[in-house]
Amino acid sequence: MWSRRSRRFYLGLPPFGFYFQGFKPFPSRREYLDMLEEYKKDLEEELKEVEREIEEAKKDKPDKT
Repeated sequence: MWSRRSRRFYLGLPPFGFYFQGFKPFPSRREYLDMLEEYKKDLEEELKEVEREIEEAKKDKPDKT
């Protein structure tokens, strides 16, 4: 909704410059690829851990169903 403050009309949004104060730029392509590689490595480690837990659960006790 339109408002009037100090002779300026606006839509209830902060001034344009507000969004760029302390704005963190996007990472470079190299930084982004490094972040993805690190994330992939973390996921692979977690997957190995889950696979070990599954194998241990299969070895411990057979299900009585």
